[in-house]
Amino acid sequence: MATQEDVEFQTADGVTLRGRIYAAKERGPGVVMSPGFNAVKELAGVPATAAAFQAAGVTALVYDPRTVGLSDGEPRNDINPFREIDDLSDALTFLASHPSVDSRQGVGLWGMSLGGATAMCAAALDPRARFVVAVAPATEYTHNAAKLSSVLAKAAKDRESRVKGNEPFYVPMLNAKGENPAGFNLGMDREAGMRLLGMQDESNSLKAALAPNHVNRTTVGTYRNLLLWEPRHMWKYLEKTAVMFVVPENDHLIGRDAQLRHYELLPGPKRLHVQSGVGHMDVLEGPSQPLVHQLQVEFVRDALAGKVSK
Repeated sequence: MATQEDVEFQTADGVTLRGRIYAAKERGPGVVMSPGFNAVKELAGVPATAAAFQAAGVTALVYDPRTVGLSDGEPRNDINPFREIDDLSDALTFLASHPSVDSRQGVGLWGMSLGGATAMCAAALDPRARFVVAVAPATEYTHNAAKLSSVLAKAAKDRESRVKGNEPFYVPMLNAKGENPAGFNLGMDREAGMRLLGMQDESNSLKAALAPNHVNRTTVGTYRNLLLWEPRHMWKYLEKTAVMFVVPENDHLIGRDAQLRHYELLPGPKRLHVQSGVGHMDVLEGPSQPLVHQLQVEFVRDALAGKVSK
């Protein structure tokens, strides 16, 4: 019988990460799944995708990234994609040791948004990853240039303050208008942002966050980290790793065309699916969900069988 199991594991630098194993009925391949920017494992259709892999015989590990949700790490909600890349390799180590996984059949990585891009980088560095599924990968971030000098000034003051032992400065991920106050485009259009914020109710403990254990804020230093995030130079190391891009037609993060340009840079076996009529936040939900699940499962099977062409 297929089961779900809450788990925790250690990273190489001693941070405890917590997540959930969707164990397949029979021992077989596995996939590590990483959500997006400041996202917990319950957001944006990630659990349903993990269940789809599980039903197809692929054990899935979904976890909250460091400093987010139930996972440890300080300061809280300090998003650093470079550390998340290393954590994905440590998650792969944990998954490969799980009784439901036969690593000889193959293990791989899956990620959405920022998690998609970090998964690609981790696979470029870790040859154990036989495949990558990148859903709306956040391979670059755009920002409001007029706000940037102010954001960097606050980030500098934040580091100065933290050296003195103070708590970090925080800013909302989304403000009351559904916008990012630091001026960064996080892939969420105003309508989607307002829809998520409309789910919140601070007076109701069940609706106080965008998802269970989610906190609608990040450190101001997070945006300093994002300015350094330009991972396209890593794609050339994915010569042997099969990569699938699932691209939302109406993505407002870097846009469909920009994602396709990154896809064209991939030198190895690859597969592309552009899902019509969806945006960054709903590509894994809604009427297209069964098709998107099916295509991802088929890709993983083909990748492990060596049937994905360049």
